[in-house]
Amino acid sequence: MLFGLGAAIPHIVGAVPEYGPPLDLDRAMTLRQLRTFKAVADLGSFSLAAQQLRLSQPSVSYQVKELEEALGLPLLDRLSKRIQLTEAGSILYGYARRTLDVLDEAALALEEMRGIKRGNLRVGASTTVGIYLLPAALGAFKKLHPGLVISLEIGTRASVQEKVLRNELDLAVVGPALKDSDLAIIPFLSDELVVVAPAGHRLAKKRGLSLKDLAAEPFVMREPASGSRWSLEKAARKAGAKLQVAMELGSNGAIKHAVESGLGLAVLSRYACLLELSSGRLVELDVRGFPIRRDWHIVHLRRRKLPSSVQAFITFLKDPVWLARDGRRGRALPPTD
Repeated sequence: MLFGLGAAIPHIVGAVPEYGPPLDLDRAMTLRQLRTFKAVADLGSFSLAAQQLRLSQPSVSYQVKELEEALGLPLLDRLSKRIQLTEAGSILYGYARRTLDVLDEAALALEEMRGIKRGNLRVGASTTVGIYLLPAALGAFKKLHPGLVISLEIGTRASVQEKVLRNELDLAVVGPALKDSDLAIIPFLSDELVVVAPAGHRLAKKRGLSLKDLAAEPFVMREPASGSRWSLEKAARKAGAKLQVAMELGSNGAIKHAVESGLGLAVLSRYACLLELSSGRLVELDVRGFPIRRDWHIVHLRRRKLPSSVQAFITFLKDPVWLARDGRRGRALPPTD
């Protein structure tokens, strides 16, 4: 039952005298219908809303249809390729968002009374930090707080930050953070991009190489949208070098195997190839301008009051002690406003 929403939506009540008596919103809608409607409106898609809510698409469509029938007004325009809000839908969406935010704050206040013995922690990350760093951090944090249910979603920095903005993730750890006034950005760690070659490569013992010296070498690269690819191409333009792209692969693991097999050179995060470098399966080339420093950041929704579990995890991440225990290299970045 939706408490007090009837008094909060005079525009809808006053706009529909032809549909019968004034609406009793406490009976006309449920919180589940309201959350479903908001998810469809946020994502512009019934199928995406179903994925987010972990419901079937017919169930999502049915709930929205029930809500429209109860209100006697169409809320969504289904004629275009992307679902859009009608005038009534726009009015309801504003109040629904505010109402659900208040309920989420109430749940947060109750959760804080329990401390962080229970609850959820939803973390997102871009590829490298999500695969090679955060699992160790989450594992160590889980040992301290075994009652927490922790999830990690790995994707592009744009996709995980978008999910933070939609409050589908509590926080995300990414490289260069996308600037958005709704996001708080906290410096985390410094990473290094290095040029790697297979063991025994003819350039392995050369010193002071330039990128022009590598122009004849095949390179195994990530997809064009990746951070490491962007950094390498920027460095090549600065050095006036044109590099040969022999192969594009979608993961650091695949790239490492390709380089070990002699298919080319690569530029990788030092975190991603620590094991291969220490074991001698890969070697780091001495190239001017490398290693390239890049910084990782923690982002969260600025307007949201963070649960105790999220606040504690951010504090934990910024403490270099867990990194030292895990045997990782890394330097915490100084905090900034």
